[in-house]
Amino acid sequence: MSPGLAAFILVVIFIVGWFAVGTHYNVRKGHAALRWLQEGLPLVGEKTTLRWLGSSVLELKIQQAKPPFRHAEVLVVLEPRDVAPLWGLAHLRGRRDLFIFRAALRTQPEVELEALDPASWPPQELTDRAKNYWTPLSAAPPLIAYAPGNLPAASKLLSRAALDGCPLQRLLVRRTEPNLEVQWRFDPLRTHSARAVFETLLRITEGS
Repeated sequence: MSPGLAAFILVVIFIVGWFAVGTHYNVRKGHAALRWLQEGLPLVGEKTTLRWLGSSVLELKIQQAKPPFRHAEVLVVLEPRDVAPLWGLAHLRGRRDLFIFRAALRTQPEVELEALDPASWPPQELTDRAKNYWTPLSAAPPLIAYAPGNLPAASKLLSRAALDGCPLQRLLVRRTEPNLEVQWRFDPLRTHSARAVFETLLRITEGS
């Protein structure tokens, strides 16, 4: 066997082996996430539709949610561990496992707010209306936050999203759907019970 062919075979074995191990790891982590979520999801709704988007995104949809929600979805976005070069590059750029909650509310929120960590993954920016027309809001670094008015109410709303040891990546409260979007890094979030996390989501809606 020539050295070139041997090297090619080793590369193929490495790629296939990495893909298998990375996929298995993400699937196991996804199943662990599902077990963790079971304590909190009933606060939003009883019937949930689950599907995997590839091996890196776990999606749960709640079409008939409990008040104050009309419908909601939870995404657990895992690092792309099944593809070594993609995972390495994404990890170096700050990508980590992410928890995303989006919901439409039964009534429009009275307070609007945009807050984000500029270094969060995926790279995110404030909307044009927040940057150009809204007022900066005091927020704990590295968060930046803007609101269109009633800054004391917006500040109180932002404080309702605080969870010890869980850096907030993004918080959107707006009158258009989805009315609420919250993003946290998933591993720090799991130091809390899922029930505590979903109670925090409910508190956010109380302030909006």
